[in-house]
Amino acid sequence: MRRYLRTTLAAGLLVAAGSVQAAERQPCKDDPRVLERCFTVHGRLTVHANMRPYLWPVGTKRLLGIADPDGAIIMPPELETAFASDLNREAFGDFTVCPFTREAAGHLRLVCIESVSRLVLRERAH
Repeated sequence: MRRYLRTTLAAGLLVAAGSVQAAERQPCKDDPRVLERCFTVHGRLTVHANMRPYLWPVGTKRLLGIADPDGAIIMPPELETAFASDLNREAFGDFTVCPFTREAAGHLRLVCIESVSRLVLRERAH
């Protein structure tokens, strides 16, 4: 069952990433739907069972959803590549994100990832 779930997740992320790449993509920070200034967080990026990537800013109880208001995943190619081959990974680093929604208690904030530095990939513990 886990193998099937991982295969299904990988296929879903590849389709989502492919649809983003197919369109001529503008930089995350230049998207006119970005509401506020971009900011950098140190965090962990993982792909959850719903085939969506989420970023946990270390030291908080919040998750940031990596999607634009239309549901497209916007992240640097090196992250797309890292997760396309293996969804059982987690990525730690300093992520520069740009918000599509405002911060609101109890609500997922949607962001795109403009860039990542100090990237460390590792297998996710179960």
